[in-house]
Amino acid sequence: MSSDASDPLSNGTYVGPGDGARPLAGAPKKVLVVDDEPETAGGLAEILREDGYHVDIVHSAEDALEKFKVDTYHLLLTDLLLPGKSGVELTKLVHDAAPATAIVLITGHATVKTAVSALKRGASDYIRKPVNPKKLRERVQTLLDGRPDYLPNKLLAVGRSGVVLFEGMMARSRVMHNVFEKIKLAAQSDATVLITGESGTGKELVARAIHMRSKRAHGPFVAVHTGAIPRELIASELFGHERGSFTGAVDKKEGKFELADTGTIFLDEISTMDERTQINLLRVLESFAYMRIGGKKERQANVRVVAATNRDLMKMAEGNEFREDLYYRLNILQINLPPVRERREDVALLATEFMAQFAQHYRKPMQVVPADTQRLLEGYHWPGNVRELRNVIEQAVLLARGSSLDPELLPQMIYRAGPVEDVIRIPLGATMRDAEKEIILRTLEARKGNKKITAEVLGISRRSLYNKLAEYGLDGK
Repeated sequence: MSSDASDPLSNGTYVGPGDGARPLAGAPKKVLVVDDEPETAGGLAEILREDGYHVDIVHSAEDALEKFKVDTYHLLLTDLLLPGKSGVELTKLVHDAAPATAIVLITGHATVKTAVSALKRGASDYIRKPVNPKKLRERVQTLLDGRPDYLPNKLLAVGRSGVVLFEGMMARSRVMHNVFEKIKLAAQSDATVLITGESGTGKELVARAIHMRSKRAHGPFVAVHTGAIPRELIASELFGHERGSFTGAVDKKEGKFELADTGTIFLDEISTMDERTQINLLRVLESFAYMRIGGKKERQANVRVVAATNRDLMKMAEGNEFREDLYYRLNILQINLPPVRERREDVALLATEFMAQFAQHYRKPMQVVPADTQRLLEGYHWPGNVRELRNVIEQAVLLARGSSLDPELLPQMIYRAGPVEDVIRIPLGATMRDAEKEIILRTLEARKGNKKITAEVLGISRRSLYNKLAEYGLDGK
């Protein structure tokens, strides 16, 4: 597949649930069953659902291709004889578009030769009718065990205009498309990367994407959340220690840099590091060498470093809270993740995906996010970003009793925020002053008078907003 930046799905993948950080633990593999006999299709689906797979059913090759335009499946289980396009034709089309998808053909005795020939066109296996449930389970398990969660699928470019699915992330917004391009660029070298952005925006997911697209993808990815480690233990966690090197060091211990050898180490919340650890890390970045605590042997660090922070390290350096020399060593290539309020066109998209994931996880028949719910979600300011959105949708799915994620399932805080007004009408002939005043007033009303959020939406400082409110006589609002 081409990696041309103009292709919105160049090296695109199936999206995982993501919280802004990681996919759902144990998210089920997806299977598409294709058979023109509803009873047969339903029976096959029931067998696989009992084993925990997410199964969709269609009754023709044409419908199967439409499914692949809006989703990606780990396994295609198709009858050989179908109305319209045959199972062999479907096999070739799906294999060309999604080569990592496993394909199993179901065939009668008379069509075994045709099924065998289909293996040359991309099928993984075939099963004879009548299907033995035990053998079906065994074949499917063999094919899907160890198969990656995220698979390439060229057909996704059709029917999802403007939507890019990229290494577990999903976006329609231009700002996120730019992030994806920077990830591709970062993956081409071993340069240190600094990922910045508010909490919950998905910094670890970006780090994993860089790793998976780099030449180090065969090596380990080791994530270290430095803010969760006591300061007196952080050096030991990163670089390891020798037995007896300090009180409590009853055995020698490998550090995270050793565990990440030949791969990538992700240092999250790097702003929390104490100065001594910062000095040690600086030495690693400058000489690719370090020593265990209490050790005498210098060790080489064959590791790519990706760091992340939700704070402004430059300002911290100016205030002597963070080493300036370390900041410049980390900031070889910076990727800034935008908050959700700057990518509102992605909110409904993400909400729908999260709903589908959690509906499957909790075995709920959820199918739709209504327009009213979408408007409320898009109007909320999401201080917790994608992580908060994910948690809100999980809660709503748990509370739901029907197939729709209705507005009343959302927390009260989202109702209080209210939806952003879709259109602000400015009459022809109005002055720039009148237009600015109307925009500020309507945005303030949509945000229930919350000036902090209003300033964020307008892209100005709170001080500037207060000045404008005073200028236009709106400071009593």
